[in-house]
Amino acid sequence: MITYVNTVLVSNLASSNVLSAAPAASNQDVPSADAGKFVFMTLDEDFADKGLANPYAVTASNAGDLDRIKVGIVTKENAPKVDYSTGAISYEPVIKWSNIISSDSIKSYVCNAYAAAKATSEDKVVIDINALAADIEAKFAQGGKRVIVRLTFKDLPTRFRKWTESYEYVTAAGDTKATIAKNIANMINKEYKRARVIATVGNATYSQDGVFQSFAAAAGGKAIQLEAMKYTDDNSVDSINWYNKVRFNANVYFTDPAAEGWESINKHFPDGVKINKVPGKTWIGDAKLVRDREAGSLGYQGIINHGEGTWPIIKPAMATDLTKTYDAITLEFERMYRTADDLQRKTKESVEIYCAAGGAATVDAVLKAFVG
Repeated sequence: MITYVNTVLVSNLASSNVLSAAPAASNQDVPSADAGKFVFMTLDEDFADKGLANPYAVTASNAGDLDRIKVGIVTKENAPKVDYSTGAISYEPVIKWSNIISSDSIKSYVCNAYAAAKATSEDKVVIDINALAADIEAKFAQGGKRVIVRLTFKDLPTRFRKWTESYEYVTAAGDTKATIAKNIANMINKEYKRARVIATVGNATYSQDGVFQSFAAAAGGKAIQLEAMKYTDDNSVDSINWYNKVRFNANVYFTDPAAEGWESINKHFPDGVKINKVPGKTWIGDAKLVRDREAGSLGYQGIINHGEGTWPIIKPAMATDLTKTYDAITLEFERMYRTADDLQRKTKESVEIYCAAGGAATVDAVLKAFVG
């Protein structure tokens, strides 16, 4: 895992997002038509001998011949440029650049393209009581049995180690598997003030080998799906919230208060009940993760304090769009330098590039050729 962030470049363009020449702007107030596009620039002085018309003409066909490049993205800001010989003023877009990347300093390169199968999802637990043992079902039908669903949460930053929530249902006379499932789901959903999951009644399906396959909501179902709620925040890119998700496990047991002696408080697992956990996934290009990585990189631009309630807030505009999903590219490299006492040291650096889903193909082709 990369614990340091050097440069984060975010583009909301899904196609035609790489330039082969310097970007242009007409005036200071109107963003360039090239805003959001990536720029590759070579630092090789002999670029013309390597077939490049200009330092920005880096493509997948010639990147493998280059020794040093920089990766940049065109921002929406423009800066004035003065020709001191004539006094004429022109404008050019501000480019957010990475540090210089040498082909012999690269340690790792990974490109992750988004696919629907990789979409972010939440933790789910399916409690299936369809195969509940007949003797246990008969005991529940007598009424007065305590059925407890215990949820163990592993993500609460305000709690040390783990935190549990228990939901107790007391069976009524004549209860069936379907009514028990329905009543437990209703009981969990009614506790809205402490709710961290949503309960749905339905049926579970299994393969021939008995492996859990899917859950489908249905009235009168004999299974309960518990799906983790999403974390709520201000849904803003200028936020001090950090992305997180609910992580939990579930367990079920029952007691029989009518039993004699110690048996009245003993905990028993209801034979035949199946508990299936489907872990949630977080796509590395999820918009809120990209937002956090972009915000974290501001410190490398000298912007330390960008929280709420501070004044003045002076920082570049965030490029992340929370409505999008991104392809993700990570390039790690180590640049060598000489210390004051003439020792050779290496700095660990990285460039993280995020393109709107489907937009990483051209960028990936150039960088793969350079990494080659």
